[in-house]
Amino acid sequence: MKNLFLLIVFFGTANVWAQNVPSNADDELNMPPIDSLFAWADANYATIKIQDALIEKAGADTKRVRKSWMDAVKFSANISNGQYGNSVINQTQVGYGYGPSVSFSLYDIASNHDLVNVYKAEQRVATYKREEVIFELHKIITILYNNVQSQKNILRIKSEAVNAAYVHQKMAEKEFNQGAIALGELSRVTEIYTKTQTEVETTINDLKNYYMQLEQFCGRRFNNN
Repeated sequence: MKNLFLLIVFFGTANVWAQNVPSNADDELNMPPIDSLFAWADANYATIKIQDALIEKAGADTKRVRKSWMDAVKFSANISNGQYGNSVINQTQVGYGYGPSVSFSLYDIASNHDLVNVYKAEQRVATYKREEVIFELHKIITILYNNVQSQKNILRIKSEAVNAAYVHQKMAEKEFNQGAIALGELSRVTEIYTKTQTEVETTINDLKNYYMQLEQFCGRRFNNN
């Protein structure tokens, strides 16, 4: 009869606690695939956007300097005229001369070439920096993703522990009222139950913190609710 009583108490109190245990955080915090997290982070992370802008600027500067080399080349045309004749034949001829010319500064052209190399180097540096930022960002996201999954598993285990502790605490209260156990035993069981509740709340807070950090790095919310 005592075993039957314990089974009735266990299933009855476990069902009551299952409605109140805050493990629904596991269901509310939906976790997208990690590849989606990477894609969202790459598109929204501010540091990557800055590097993209620097790459674009260096590319534009390179094109501008490449076009400006023509400024070092000068085109000109000379037109001359003169009168030709002598007093013997008393004849005058008017002549015109046209001569195009091109001049340029080797120093300016060399300086322009050096400036192109500088901007190209800046573009490469910005590109390498972007790749480094993405690598570090993906590493952080992977750690946070694994932390979320780990905390979800821990939450399920600790929620089961709370259920068991809740049952033991109710059984201890019943036995204490019947005089079967001392107050010290009831206090010990109650302390265990309280500790398991605290551990669940701590796990939920850690889970939500990791989840929120992931949303911040990805630049979007994962749930609409």
